[in-house]
Amino acid sequence: MTTRLARFIGVGALALAVTATAATASAQAPTEQVGTVRVVHGLRGLVADVYLDGNLALPTFQPERATDPIAIPAGDHVVEIRAAGAAATETPLLTQTVTVPAGFAGSLIAHLGADGAPTLTAYADDVSAVPAGQARVVVRHAAAAGDVAVQLNGQPTVPALSPGAESASIVAAGPYQVAVTPAAGGAPLATPQDVAFAEGTATFMYLIGSQADGTLGWAAVEVKDLQTAPAMIQTGDGSTLTDESGPNPYAIGAVIATLVAALAATFAVRSRRTGL
Repeated sequence: MTTRLARFIGVGALALAVTATAATASAQAPTEQVGTVRVVHGLRGLVADVYLDGNLALPTFQPERATDPIAIPAGDHVVEIRAAGAAATETPLLTQTVTVPAGFAGSLIAHLGADGAPTLTAYADDVSAVPAGQARVVVRHAAAAGDVAVQLNGQPTVPALSPGAESASIVAAGPYQVAVTPAAGGAPLATPQDVAFAEGTATFMYLIGSQADGTLGWAAVEVKDLQTAPAMIQTGDGSTLTDESGPNPYAIGAVIATLVAALAATFAVRSRRTGL
């Protein structure tokens, strides 16, 4: 069973390959008439040429990769996917009309649907701030599989996730083991994966591949620098530290109001751990 947790690489060069027509229209259109789309390639094993409205936008797009966000005029657009190098006149592997709402900010992933056929699914991306010491994890079902359950460190974080659906959670930053099983229970559908969710990030995790083919696995896009300011600043009063279990009065620490996360990693100082 092939599984892997991969960090998608933002490929700015591919974003620049979007057609001149779309780029010009985006530059001339008011902000509210433009949407921002990150294109995600979740079709394993396929190096693709992606066409937008009849123009080659993303040539030789590698599987399990993602572009940087691309500004696209709001409205309907025809997306075609062919094998890399195929003639523009060749019948596409996938043709689908996608509507980009004005002001939309999200991701468009090419993947296998529940029936095993290639399809496109759009998701709005929540990149709002997350509390200090925490991370946002968004799990998206983009695989040829039935309803699944997702566990983080053995806990049933998402008890049931249908094809095409997503589920978001705020978790304490740190290392996790991610496992996926049938929603009705049973053995894991893919080898559990180890992943670290960094503080102040949003990680969009895609379940891709095919259950029938034994190729289910995880891939992810990480958005950084979303942390909020700490709820309280410990500045100290110059007194001598007498309680080894207490906070260091000479360090600057961030403790969130709910007391469910550790000090922000960027301060790199010793602090008292807090339990979940």
